[in-house]
Amino acid sequence: MCVRAILIIIIVIMLSNRKVRVFPELVKQFKVFKNADTNKISIYDLLSFFVMPIILAGIIVIGYGCKIDNAIAEVLTTVFTFVFTILFGYATLLVGKLDSDNSIEKQVVGETFITIMTSNILSLLTVIISIVIINNHDNFIGLFLSICAYSFSFIIVMLLLMILKRTFIIYNQQEKN
Repeated sequence: MCVRAILIIIIVIMLSNRKVRVFPELVKQFKVFKNADTNKISIYDLLSFFVMPIILAGIIVIGYGCKIDNAIAEVLTTVFTFVFTILFGYATLLVGKLDSDNSIEKQVVGETFITIMTSNILSLLTVIISIVIINNHDNFIGLFLSICAYSFSFIIVMLLLMILKRTFIIYNQQEKN
């Protein structure tokens, strides 16, 4: 019962307090998935970055019975704390590139910044979920939180790959100049 109360309080705070409401930033991530030619959100990107990680997490947790235990939750907490710290530092460096005169570079830098912020938000949520999992004794909530943690982990990995690719594009733009 205590875990449910904690989850409800966290959700209410994150949705109701406009100073910590992260939903608008997550919506901006969807705009990053627009196809440059059609200017429409790519269904393939949505499937790759969101639907497939959730399905994969469901298969791992429900199909294979690999619910996140305390040891895995502690590892996730440590890993995503480091990911958050590194990405936050990188985002700070990237802000200086937003003033570029090159429109393509400016767009790529802006989209990379949004992706970094999305990864940071998901990293924080994964850390919170991992801490709640450690203190959870309800099987249903444990399954649900395990699916969320695995899903967020897979999404973060996909976003990190996207950040790496975009960083390479930014680097190559600098070499051309």
